Amino acid sequence: MNCPNGHGIMPLKKIEKKILFRDVAVSIASRLHVCPVCKLEAGTVEQTAELQKAIADAYRKKVGLLTGDDIRTLRKKAHSTQDELAGRMGIGIASIKRWEGSQIQTKSMDQALRRALVALRPASDLNGNRDLSIPRIKLVLTHFESCLGFRLIEGNDRMLFAAKYLWYADMAACRDLGASMTGATYAALPYGPQLNNYKDLLGLIKKSDTKKAEPLAAEEQHIIAAIARAFPSGKKVYNAAHREAIWKRTAVGAIIPYSAASELTEI
Repeated sequence: MNCPNGHGIMPLKKIEKKILFRDVAVSIASRLHVCPVCKLEAGTVEQTAELQKAIADAYRKKVGLLTGDDIRTLRKKAHSTQDELAGRMGIGIASIKRWEGSQIQTKSMDQALRRALVALRPASDLNGNRDLSIPRIKLVLTHFESCLGFRLIEGNDRMLFAAKYLWYADMAACRDLGASMTGATYAALPYGPQLNNYKDLLGLIKKSDTKKAEPLAAEEQHIIAAIARAFPSGKKVYNAAHREAIWKRTAVGAIIPYSAASELTEI
């Protein structure tokens, strides 16, 4: 591509910049032709479309919406076609195609998308569609501690409160995002939901390295923050868990199924 100002060839370069989009500051990376003399930036039709998608996805990620790649990935994990997802939502397939591209969905449609994607992908009742990760359990608890301002794991702790925060995080993530955060299994005990075999896991959790855990996605961080706001003390999360019907109806010692995550009432 030649510079329209007569400066010759404009090389293709990777451009990284911060822009203000819909009053939100986002960072984007794109490929554009840049004139080395006048610094004019220009792109082909394909490159312009790529730039538009990069801006849309950066914005969606910043405000907590599913990106186009998120929607496509979750749909494929559910072994679903665009037509099936559209049918589940009661909308036209064109909307799914646009959202998987660069069109930004509304917050209400984003929630509808999440519910439809979860419905298309039945949750594993044991681990919520995720393999157990001990480092991620510690990562989630560490993030809770930063939000709450107090420790959740102490020396002789029975995870009385920590397990409730974890349970809500895993169940809410499975409900809203299609997969739990940690892959942990929870049993119904007299003092509320508890990590299954927590006595064996507690030492491993304390010793685990959070650097080995998959980083928390923005949506997962939003869920943790929302739970921390709803239950700012251990007593509040403890009492809330005891009000949940899915804990009440599960036999003592039995596993609380992730498929019942949609029935949570406290968060």
